[in-house]
Amino acid sequence: MNDKNIDNSVAAPIAGDDGEAVETTSVERLPKPKEILEKPADSGWFVAVVRCNCERKIAASIELDFSKNKTWLELWVPLQKIVYIEKRSNKRRTKEKPFLPTYIFCRVSKKHLNDIRFRSDVYKMLTMPGQREIYQVPDKELDDYRRLVENPDIPAVAYMGPLKKGQKVKITEGKLKGLEAYVQRISEKKALIGNEIRYVCGATIEINRAFLELVTDG
Repeated sequence: MNDKNIDNSVAAPIAGDDGEAVETTSVERLPKPKEILEKPADSGWFVAVVRCNCERKIAASIELDFSKNKTWLELWVPLQKIVYIEKRSNKRRTKEKPFLPTYIFCRVSKKHLNDIRFRSDVYKMLTMPGQREIYQVPDKELDDYRRLVENPDIPAVAYMGPLKKGQKVKITEGKLKGLEAYVQRISEKKALIGNEIRYVCGATIEINRAFLELVTDG
């Protein structure tokens, strides 16, 4: 038999054993180690506003794109565990859902902010009320908040604030962008806002709270 025809994945019998061939693994089959990227010195936490109930899917897509481009990135989607009763089995089940709907926290270099900001699946990057500059969350503020949310002992409750009944707000997205109105009622994800013609009539609409910002007079 010609030695060249022997499969490279099978080793020749070793002297002293039972004469059985031993399968070996070639170097090419070993998984490549994951490349460790260095965190940029100017990296900071920013908040992307996305479609409700799509936070994890969009975060995974952002992470994949940055990984392909070998760009450093850290994402955090706050989650909370919900216990519910399954109708068919009548058993208690647990599932995870976003703790802060529509928000993805992104730790990234400022020069790569636009790689998130101008994605088709991102509505906007969060800004301070009345300002156009993208808001950077202080590291300690986010770290403290993250510890509070992720602690296993005391369940945290989301408080979207600072909206309160009677506050003046401005719509930041959509066809009504720039319209100012007053908060009438607040729910977990939406707010009822309205305007009126004094002594004549009022009108209200329900809108996602992520699309509102406070109006500060003066």
